[in-house]
Amino acid sequence: WFNIKMQDDGLLFAGETGNALTWMNAYVEGKPVTPRTGLAVEINALWYNAIMFGIEAANAAGDKSFPAKWMDIAEGFPEVFARTFWSDEKGYLADVVERSEQDMDVRPNQIIAASLSYNAINDDIKLAVLRIVEQELLTSKGLRTLSPKNPKYKGSYSGDQAQRDASYHQGTVWPWLLGHYAEAYLKLHGKSGITTIKKLYDGFESEMTEAGIGTISEVYDGDPPHRPGGAVSQACSVAELLRIKYLLRKYEQES
Repeated sequence: WFNIKMQDDGLLFAGETGNALTWMNAYVEGKPVTPRTGLAVEINALWYNAIMFGIEAANAAGDKSFPAKWMDIAEGFPEVFARTFWSDEKGYLADVVERSEQDMDVRPNQIIAASLSYNAINDDIKLAVLRIVEQELLTSKGLRTLSPKNPKYKGSYSGDQAQRDASYHQGTVWPWLLGHYAEAYLKLHGKSGITTIKKLYDGFESEMTEAGIGTISEVYDGDPPHRPGGAVSQACSVAELLRIKYLLRKYEQES
């Protein structure tokens, strides 16, 4: 379905004309705004994480057949991933790669590759990813879905349904992405990163009396002052803030 397949090198390809398969799945007039057909960076990062977790679980259960089947792919995956997505010229990861063409739009999906338990990238690349995310995507309410430097950027989530959907993943800020940013940041900086992440977490205190009382909105404008939009209470926004709180407590206890 939808041309989803594993390539010979282990990477996952997905997509076909007229469809958007990743979480950036908004449509306007029946056409996907961000189709992202090909090798999506976060999908492949999650795929590697899943393979490695499967191998770990199989080993714990005494299953020798699963690791034997997947170990060659797992061992070669980081090199293939870096070769496919990393750009020496730009200094960050491509968002999507199709037919060896790297889409270098600065989007937040690459932060997921830096946050997972099993990473397909080294610490130098993780730091580079954090740097570009902080420079162009990070706001007090989450990560923008597209850099303001991009001509396709839309800084306001407003207007009719079509206008809102057109901006949904073209600059609009999503709070849930902060969970991956916080995890990547703390993994790299350890206890010295607690103050930075706590400041972001505490910054949501005022939101408790804004769009939805005692909760967090789905999205925010990409442009300051980052006006709330979408659902007045969004499960993934709340869940990732709770996960950030858990991460902070974990690192505070370790320190």
